[in-house]
Amino acid sequence: MKPSIIKLHAKDTEGIDWKKVLSSYLKKNYGPQQWSYFFDEALAKELNHLRTNANSELAPESLLEQNLKYYCFIEQLDMRLGNRSTQLKLNFTWYDVDYSTNTKVDTKYTQHTLTFEKSCIIFNIGTLFTQVAEETLVDDYKKSITAMTKAIACFTYLAENFFNSPSIDLHAENTQFLANLCHAQAQELFLLKLINNPSTTEKQSSLISKLAITTYELYDQCSTFLKKPEGGIIVYGEPRWNTNLSCKAYLYRSIAAHYYSISLEQQNKFGEAIAFSKYAHTSLISALPFKAWLKDYIDFNGLKETIELKTQQLIKDNDYIYHDSIPQGALLETIKAMDAIRPIKWNELVDPYMQSVSEKCNILYKGIVPMKVYEKESIYSEQKASLLRREVEANDTSNLEFDSFIEYTKLPVLLTDLEKRYKSGRLNNKENPQLEFMRDQLRLFSKNVQSSVYSDIQEQTKLITTKRKEIVDTLSQLPESQKENTVKIKSSLLEASKSDEKLLSLVKPYLTELSLLMDNNTLWSQFNQYDDPASSEPSLLDIDDTKTEKILQELNGVKLLYVNLTNLKQERNAILLELKEAINNDDITSKLINLKNAADTEIQELFNKELEKFEPLSSRLEAAIYKQVSLINEIKIDLDKIFTMSGFREKNMEETKREKERKHFFDNLEKAATNFSIFASDIQKGLYFYDRLLSMSKELLESSKTNANNSIFSNNNNLPSPVPPTLPEQPSKLKNKPTINSYVGNSLDSLMNNLDNQFGNLNINSSVPNPNMTNAGLPPKPPKKIDSITGVNNYYTVQSAPEVPARTYHHNVPSIPLPPSSEKNISLLDSSTTFTRSFVDEPPAYSNHRNAPQVPLRQPVSEHSNILDNNAPYEDEERELQRNPTAFYNKSPVFDENMYFKYGK
Repeated sequence: MKPSIIKLHAKDTEGIDWKKVLSSYLKKNYGPQQWSYFFDEALAKELNHLRTNANSELAPESLLEQNLKYYCFIEQLDMRLGNRSTQLKLNFTWYDVDYSTNTKVDTKYTQHTLTFEKSCIIFNIGTLFTQVAEETLVDDYKKSITAMTKAIACFTYLAENFFNSPSIDLHAENTQFLANLCHAQAQELFLLKLINNPSTTEKQSSLISKLAITTYELYDQCSTFLKKPEGGIIVYGEPRWNTNLSCKAYLYRSIAAHYYSISLEQQNKFGEAIAFSKYAHTSLISALPFKAWLKDYIDFNGLKETIELKTQQLIKDNDYIYHDSIPQGALLETIKAMDAIRPIKWNELVDPYMQSVSEKCNILYKGIVPMKVYEKESIYSEQKASLLRREVEANDTSNLEFDSFIEYTKLPVLLTDLEKRYKSGRLNNKENPQLEFMRDQLRLFSKNVQSSVYSDIQEQTKLITTKRKEIVDTLSQLPESQKENTVKIKSSLLEASKSDEKLLSLVKPYLTELSLLMDNNTLWSQFNQYDDPASSEPSLLDIDDTKTEKILQELNGVKLLYVNLTNLKQERNAILLELKEAINNDDITSKLINLKNAADTEIQELFNKELEKFEPLSSRLEAAIYKQVSLINEIKIDLDKIFTMSGFREKNMEETKREKERKHFFDNLEKAATNFSIFASDIQKGLYFYDRLLSMSKELLESSKTNANNSIFSNNNNLPSPVPPTLPEQPSKLKNKPTINSYVGNSLDSLMNNLDNQFGNLNINSSVPNPNMTNAGLPPKPPKKIDSITGVNNYYTVQSAPEVPARTYHHNVPSIPLPPSSEKNISLLDSSTTFTRSFVDEPPAYSNHRNAPQVPLRQPVSEHSNILDNNAPYEDEERELQRNPTAFYNKSPVFDENMYFKYGK
């Protein structure tokens, strides 16, 4: 059997000049001066070419591509104009297809709306899909079925969405008939693919009968429409269509009965098989009078002989062997229909093309939508954004509450631990998880204190005192000429002393506790003294096994609540994501276009109505947030109930007193460990700072002695000037350094440049402003750019040295290398509190850095310095020192001129 497809023809039309139409519309709306801004001539020409090509004599597949693109352009225009498409003042003229003598030749219809143009284009797209299906039959049935399925989508969309069209082709009844016809032909193609495969025909007889009965019903529906038109509708199509459809209806009814008879024979129901075989023969005889146009595709005589032979064989076997009773007639209703075709939706068909032309349409039609519509849409978008922000904030707050609750209670670990303890029988009324927690924390505290190199507070205090004394002794040996620099270093020493006092004040009140943490035996001896003496003696009365099972049940209930709480969090996030997608995908442009001239109150009513569609999601999110609060409270109540059942709260007054004393003892040790962690992390900065001050003092003393010798050399022309040792070169600084007083000589210039580079190592980022800083907090632009190099610890930053007076010495020492960067975290882990102090690029321990830092000499105070402005930052500095005792080491008082301007003149 070969398939035969009824070929449909496309509608013809008269030409349209879209370029002229769009330009005229824009001129009318925007005037002769502005219209060209909204007009794209190239795209208008492309639209003209699309319409021309869509109605040309190209191959069906090429015509399909052109028609689909052109339809999407028209659809985009219709979305912008809506009911105002008549403003284009354009006549769309289309001719009806000449199928029968009942339709006048060259019957044409003209309308001014885009709806008429769109419906005609969709009609042509449907007919082109049927032509593509006919052309691909030779190569692949599957491609033909796919094309016919798309044709069904076109005609079904026309029948459901376009009414009262003047064109007979576009009558809803006719387009529905064409959709049913394409459906029947697609089902026929699927059926013939099985029938024409002899190897599987007998095995799939039941399936073939189900497909054939559906094919019969579809063809019978189409044949009935052409025979008995309702409401005076003109019979549609060619005269032979009715003949072919009637023939196929009888044919596929016969095929359905024949193959159902074969399936009954396979089930040993020979009587019923004979009845259906006779019915198949009768139906085929009824099809023979209508076979004139189909005899080249279907072998009616061969099918008739096959059915007759099958009938004779069944009768013979039944008479001689089975003797099964034969029903009076066959009932087709016993055959279950099966539709193999799943038509797609029209929107699914055109969506890819809509997306491909959307960008061009936005350019071509940008002047079609008034700006007021965009402004109103922006207001609506802001209201949607406000709604979304509120929901996001509520969800974030709920997430924070969830995380805080889990972090505070450590619920997963707590549940696992309690369940393990009760199942193993290691937990009775005298055991207390809080007590175990304290023991774990004390072990951690003692380990941290004992492992620190700064655990001996007295030793560190003596070391600091020794360093201060050595610095003072060195400064006392400096000559009178170094008085100003001596004052600078002593001032820094004074500030460092104050900072050390505040740092030591953290640990001095807790020396007893720290000594306990250093001695494990004494620590645990004192901690255990708060235990009940009788608790070490097991008591059968304390062990209540009857509660264990009930407690485990309560724990299972809490575990279930925790799972529900976690799922609820995921659900909240999913709802929020769904709300975001709904808001992002929401578009009311077409509605705003229809309300272009509406009052603000009407627009706001529209906004409120549109926002109501997000209320279900908002309500779900609100309910989830409320449910989370309820679950958290329920978990708290259940945990309290578990602890009560465990007997942890059944304590007398003496036990309560011991618990309070133990808690006070633990809190003191915890505070001591916390303060010690701060002290241990910050004391090394102070020790390192003292080492540098000492090195500076010694260097100044050595430089002073060298200056005296240098004066002798300068008075003796027979002796060469000594050359200072070369410092690590910093080209960006030395290259642009201004020359210092010429009477000192080139060697002194070199020395001062090197010292300036070294002095910068103590310049610390500080809240105290420099006298050279502007009111905006930015330094004035120097005569020549001097690059900055990051120094030690992020505390010290090498900057360009200020202009300094002439020095009387030229001997210097090599600069110390910058210590390698490191990052340390000192933390005390606690279930409720975590103390962490991080240092970025922290210097190593002071004992490893004994090299002397360099001291910058004082720069003269500018005559225009404002003393009041320079005094202002000191209050901020004092507040910072109160908050952070070691803040002093994070700046450079030895270099900052603001701290020493009062010693000037």
